[in-house]
Amino acid sequence: MKQKSRVQLAIVALMVLSVFVACGKSRQVRASVAVERSKAPAKLPADVEKAWKNRHEKTDLIASLNGMEAFDKENPQFTDVKLNICRGYYLLADGHLWLEMNDSNEGEIKKQQADAYDKAIQYCEAALQLNPALRAEVGKGIEIEKALDKLTVEDIDALYWRYACLGKWSRIQGMTTLLANRPKFSAMIKRVEELETQMGKKYFFDATLRYQAVGNALSPTGDKKKADQQFEQAIKQNPNYFAVRNIYAEARLKGNEDEFKKQVDYVIKGNPKSLPEIESEQIVEQRKAKKLLEDL
Repeated sequence: MKQKSRVQLAIVALMVLSVFVACGKSRQVRASVAVERSKAPAKLPADVEKAWKNRHEKTDLIASLNGMEAFDKENPQFTDVKLNICRGYYLLADGHLWLEMNDSNEGEIKKQQADAYDKAIQYCEAALQLNPALRAEVGKGIEIEKALDKLTVEDIDALYWRYACLGKWSRIQGMTTLLANRPKFSAMIKRVEELETQMGKKYFFDATLRYQAVGNALSPTGDKKKADQQFEQAIKQNPNYFAVRNIYAEARLKGNEDEFKKQVDYVIKGNPKSLPEIESEQIVEQRKAKKLLEDL
């Protein structure tokens, strides 16, 4: 009888969880019109390029986003422009808006972040649909996650940043949305790992290792000891990538003041030019590290 009771309770729990997850907020992928992807990068207007290089300043980032969106509307064939817009909105939400958040404005800032992440997702999805095989599937109403086998190494940037933005957007929407989208996260990261194998190298400073570390750190059922090992491995392999140190400090080290300060001090005192391709993002991470230290 006890065995039967446990089975019944498990069934009830699964039913409750299913209802709980079904209540999560969803978003619709917008099907793109057929456009042939350009093999050459875009030549943006000089003022837009200048603003983009100075994207560690919020006003310049917004100016560059406005300019790139206008350019993309007239020239939708450029993957690099769509990716820059996606990553720009990610930086706006994860960096500039996060830095502005305090107890009095948290609700409004989170709404602005969610809007920025959603725009980022849209542009990454548009970049993915420059792959004609994927675009055809989306046009049939098939979810991107059901057609990931259509993606190639050329699509890895848009795929990873779509995951990153969807994850952040889902967390803001709440636990039901986060749980509902968890299978999508797993599917996208699995495909990123497959494409990494094809490339013969890790993508974007061990992005998939960070995914595993964050998953273990933030999930109620995650292996916290393993998360620490994964964060430490990611830091060892990418010592000057500031974001991973900030994430580690925020997610796992708030109860370990000495180690927390060690990680954020490294970021604050580091040289953002050590990774010139993401210098602006590194500068923003330094500002985030100072805020983390102040809020400790």
